[in-house]
Amino acid sequence: MKKSKRSERGGRFNSLGLYMLLTAAVVMIQFQLSSARASDLIIPIEIAQKNFFGMGMGAYPDYFGSDDTAFGLLPMGRISFSGERYVSLLASDLRINLIDSPNWRLGPDFYWRFGRKDVDDTVVDRIHEIDGSAEIGLFGGYVWKDPQEVRRQAGVTVSGLWDVSSEHDGWTGGVNVFGMYPVTRPVTIAGGAGFTYASDEYTNTYFGVTTIDATASGLPTYTADGGTRDGRVWLSAILSMSLKWHFAAGVMYSRLLGDAADSPIVKDRGSENQWIYGFGVIYAW
Repeated sequence: MKKSKRSERGGRFNSLGLYMLLTAAVVMIQFQLSSARASDLIIPIEIAQKNFFGMGMGAYPDYFGSDDTAFGLLPMGRISFSGERYVSLLASDLRINLIDSPNWRLGPDFYWRFGRKDVDDTVVDRIHEIDGSAEIGLFGGYVWKDPQEVRRQAGVTVSGLWDVSSEHDGWTGGVNVFGMYPVTRPVTIAGGAGFTYASDEYTNTYFGVTTIDATASGLPTYTADGGTRDGRVWLSAILSMSLKWHFAAGVMYSRLLGDAADSPIVKDRGSENQWIYGFGVIYAW
């Protein structure tokens, strides 16, 4: 059957739109590699479609614990294969779900944790720099979906990551819960909460102040032990312009806890209260 001119134009538009998103993603990844630091604090976006790709822009702390604001771009997406299995990307976090189940999730987690260099705070900038670290781990979870309305869903995810690049030689683990609910035909709201637990090695690398650091910066020496690093809540809204095109906006609040909150780079130079804002555009199919 011969396609109408309208469907041909729609096909060209969708192809062009997807190409523009993919091109922008390459630019975003390059930008993010040189600028992002608080990559732990990313507002998660979930939509009903199995496949999507998007780009976002956000404001986040200059370093984890800072009261200065930085801006960055990030890619996000999910590609499904072989039933319910999928590969997902959120900023620098790549996950592969290996279970073909409508509810259960389990698979490897590959994460690039950005370091701390060239921060705006001139005092913190004098203490030891931290390079980015490659981390590998596992994630698992359970997702409930309303069979009558796929936008109505809730779930819980647990994850653990270990440094394999010898940058901090530690590990982190966390739990996240989320829920989604359609408030009108084009608008879906989502929200969630979570916390992260960190080892001694991780916590002291990112929040400790060595004797050399103290001499260079004037901050007191500080050894940070592991424990609950932070707790956080987030809220987002998704505006669906069509089945393919969606716009999202969100906010996250994270509260540093334990030895992380008591660190001089946080208590004296930054803030225990961390705010993240972001918006993005998503193409789904």
